[in-house]
This record gives sequence, C-alpha cells and structure tokens, in this order.
Amino acid sequence: MRAEADGKLGVYNIPLREMLTYRLSRLNARLNAQAAKILKESSGLSQAQWRVMVMIDAYGPIPPAQIVRASLMDKGQLSRTIKAMAAQGLIRINDSESDHRSHLISLTDRGRTLFERARPAMQARQSQLAGTLGGDDRAAFHRVLDRLEQALDAAE
Repeated sequence: MRAEADGKLGVYNIPLREMLTYRLSRLNARLNAQAAKILKESSGLSQAQWRVMVMIDAYGPIPPAQIVRASLMDKGQLSRTIKAMAAQGLIRINDSESDHRSHLISLTDRGRTLFERARPAMQARQSQLAGTLGGDDRAAFHRVLDRLEQALDAAE
C-alpha cells in the first residue's frame, strides 16, 4: 500500500496523521528511543531492565507472571531479561514461600544502586512530558487512554 499524493493511505482513505494506531505507534517509538538514551547515559540499563526494576520498586519482591500481567511485557523477553539481570547481579531470584512453582525477584544492592542512579533522569522526563499538558488536558488524555483500553478489552 502506498501513500497517495493527498496524504491518504490506500483503503483507509484518511490522512496518516489521523490514524490513531499510526500516531500511537510513532509516539511510542519516539518515547522508547528517548528512554533508551536517558537510561544508557544515566545508568547503562536497558528499557526492559528498567521496567523490571520499576515493577520491583512498586510491588516489592514480585513473581515474573505478575510483571507480565501488569506491564504486558512479552514472556520470552521478560525471561531473557531476568536471566541477564541475575547474571549481572542486579536481581536475586528466590523461591516463593506461598507457591513453590513460582519465583520472586527482587533487587540486589547493585541493582538498587543503578535504579536510583537512573530514577532522577526518568522522573524528570516523566515530569517534563506531563508538564507539556495542563491539568485539564492531562485528565482528558487519561480518559481517552482509558476509553481506548476499554474498547480493546471489549474486543478481545
């Protein structure tokens, strides 16, 4: 499918800039590139490592399955990330006392140090992004995101 001279894309018959999925995909790619740069410069962490650390920071020792449910992270990617983080001494993996088939992951001192090194830059990024929207726009943006998620849930 090719974009026509009028900016419309084949069967969709609307300008690309009006396609929600196109815009969200572009925004996500740019946000990911920005986060990757900030994380590399501030701590050397990858985005996947950062996401795991954020989940541990938010919930405490956590089973990988809960990370998958909460973040929608791919199971295979999460498994590889956890193995790499354990090998680097960033997390520890312990058997769950309540479910012996499950494990709990938690930050090591080294992992906590890198997390705390990256946190100020990532918080500043979050504040800067949120600050570009006034309170009313931010609330409306969250309502729109909620509606889109509800529509996806209903379609599944």
